[in-house]
Amino acid sequence: MDYTTLVNTIIHTYKDNPIDLLGIGAGDSEYQYLQNLKLSYKRTLKDTVPLLPKDAKVLEIGSLFGVVSIALTQLSFDVTGTDISEFHASIKLQELYKKNNITFDKVNLHDYSLPYADESFNMVIICEVLEHLNFNPLPVLQEINRVLKKGGYVYIAMPNQACIDNRLKMLTGRSVHDPIQYFFDQLDGNKNIIVSRHWKEYTMAESVEMVDRMGFEITKNYFFSENSPRKKTVFTVFRRLAYLLPSLRSSLVVIGKKRENHPAYNFRFTESVR
Repeated sequence: MDYTTLVNTIIHTYKDNPIDLLGIGAGDSEYQYLQNLKLSYKRTLKDTVPLLPKDAKVLEIGSLFGVVSIALTQLSFDVTGTDISEFHASIKLQELYKKNNITFDKVNLHDYSLPYADESFNMVIICEVLEHLNFNPLPVLQEINRVLKKGGYVYIAMPNQACIDNRLKMLTGRSVHDPIQYFFDQLDGNKNIIVSRHWKEYTMAESVEMVDRMGFEITKNYFFSENSPRKKTVFTVFRRLAYLLPSLRSSLVVIGKKRENHPAYNFRFTESVR
């Protein structure tokens, strides 16, 4: 399968028909954002498609602009996409999903509840989402387990907290987290930062432990880095050399296969759930 052509073709449509998600004239920057992620979209398809039966039902959590969901639909899978209410409210985004025959649902993960029946999907894809959650992710993973069919897969991709950039920041006395200014930006109505930045990144060991303890067999896990700066500086050359050691790369993937139904954790919620 030529995933490169598939992804490039889908992304090109956003150039002529921008979404402008928040209605602030950001169509061009959104298109550039998609261009920057095209290798990640290709990797996701390359990893997930071989695991899916022909009639597979796929749930993508945090599907946003829908590139992966659209690609999977064009490959004849039954796809449902979800995102937060602020993004879901975009009429253009809703029209995009409808045009591509994709169910698009509004879901707030802080509710710790997915609006689907038990064992509804063959795969749940959740890429670049967990690091944005400013609440405990375990009940979310428990819900993912619930809606997956026995033997179904969860596919997780996110930043690697132990990457070389973060290690260097710590060595020089800097935080691995975003600057305090981002807290202000998130609450500024004129800024395009609804979900803020990264509240919590995870190491590979932490990611594997969470997925394993929530009832999944780890079938594959690896580090990757796909978007190295083109401009050659001393630091970028050093970074590329550091990437020869996989654990220093910028991102990670964990794939889990459901081995048990709804792990028996009686989670106690200590705050009101919206």
